[in-house]
Amino acid sequence: MKKYFWDIIRHKYAVFGGRASRKEFWFFHLWYALIVFVLAMVFYGLYFAAMDGDGSFGLLSTLVGIFIGLINLGLLVPVIALTVRRLHDAGLTGWLILVSFLFAPMNIIFGILPPTPGRNQYDI
Repeated sequence: MKKYFWDIIRHKYAVFGGRASRKEFWFFHLWYALIVFVLAMVFYGLYFAAMDGDGSFGLLSTLVGIFIGLINLGLLVPVIALTVRRLHDAGLTGWLILVSFLFAPMNIIFGILPPTPGRNQYDI
């Protein structure tokens, strides 16, 4: 399961051509969500600890918040590339990802679309 996340990070970071299976799509998003969730819990724990005390954890909570932002920024390209490849697997054009910027739940729909057999016109 974890191999899908690391495979995309290491080998398919900005690969927009080809296909991505539903399994690859969902396991990547599962690990991405778990990592961000754990870091967010650390951030909020440090933030609320700083509010009650003398503020000594204020800098640390700020650094963790910046770290979460950098992780999200660093994973933006692979998330977009994975979604484009998932759309290719469903037989659709990758440009449909622009719809998900306007209507976020479309990513869930893109993730559950069934694959098309064989190659399609959008495979590179």
